[in-house]
Amino acid sequence: MSGALYRAMLKGNARTIAGYTAGMVFYLWLFIWVYPSIQGSQSLNALLSKMPSGLMRVLGYTVGMTHLSSFLGGEFYSLLYLLIMAIYAILTAGKLVAHLIDNGSMAYLLATPVSRVRVAATQAAVLMTGILVIGAVTTVGALVGAHWFVHHAGLNAGHFVEMNVVGVLLFAVVAGYSFAFSCVARDERSALAFSAIVTMAFYALHTVSELSRHFHWMGRLSLFSAFNSQQLIRGQGHFAEVAPALVLAAVALFIIAIAGFRRRPLAL
Repeated sequence: MSGALYRAMLKGNARTIAGYTAGMVFYLWLFIWVYPSIQGSQSLNALLSKMPSGLMRVLGYTVGMTHLSSFLGGEFYSLLYLLIMAIYAILTAGKLVAHLIDNGSMAYLLATPVSRVRVAATQAAVLMTGILVIGAVTTVGALVGAHWFVHHAGLNAGHFVEMNVVGVLLFAVVAGYSFAFSCVARDERSALAFSAIVTMAFYALHTVSELSRHFHWMGRLSLFSAFNSQQLIRGQGHFAEVAPALVLAAVALFIIAIAGFRRRPLAL
C-alpha cells in the first residue's frame, strides 16, 4: 500500500464519507426521537400482530415494537441502513478504480514508481476506511441518541455493537465484489451495473425467502441473510459464526479484485 496515495485519495473522498456518515446518523436520530411517541402503542402492536408472519419478517418485525431495539431493527436496519451502505459501497468502489481508468487519471498513478498491486490495495483500503468510519460513527451515534432521546431505552449495547459489526462486515463483502467489478469491467457504467444487479439479486432472494417457508431455502443463496437485524440486536444472530465467514469472504474478494487489476490490459 502507498501511504502518500492513501492520504491523497482519503482526502479526496473525505467529504463523501462525511456526508454519508452525517446522513446515517441524522436518520437514525430521527427514528430514535420519534420512538417515544409510539412506544408501547397497543393499537400499533395489535395491528402488527394481525399481519402475515412472512410480511412481518420482510419488514423486519418479529416481536412488535415494544422495545427500542425492536423498533430500530425493523424500521432502520432492515431497509434504510442497507440502502445507504449499499449505495456508498457500490458508487465508491466504481469511483476509486473504474472511474479513474475512464477519465485517464489512472495513467498518472501508474506512471509513478508504484506497482499496480499497491495502487489497487491502496484504493481498497480507502474504500474500507469509509465503510468502517460510517459503521463506527453510526454505532456510537445510535447509543448516544438512545441515551439522549429515550428514557430507559433498554438497548443492550453489546448486542447492538455486534449487529453493527455484522453490518459493516456485510458491506465489506458488498464492497469486495463491487471493487472486483470496478477492477475488471470495461468501464465504470458496467462496473456499477454489475454491482447493483448482484446486490439487488441478493436482496430479492432474501426477501422472497422471508415471505414463505416454501422459499426459505433461497435465503441460503443470499448474502443479506447473514444480517438478521432483529435476531442480532437480541443476541440470537450467531455472531461468532457469521462474522468470521464474512471476514474471509471480504478478504478473498479483495484479493481477487487486486489480482484482476494486476492482470488487466490497460491502454494508458
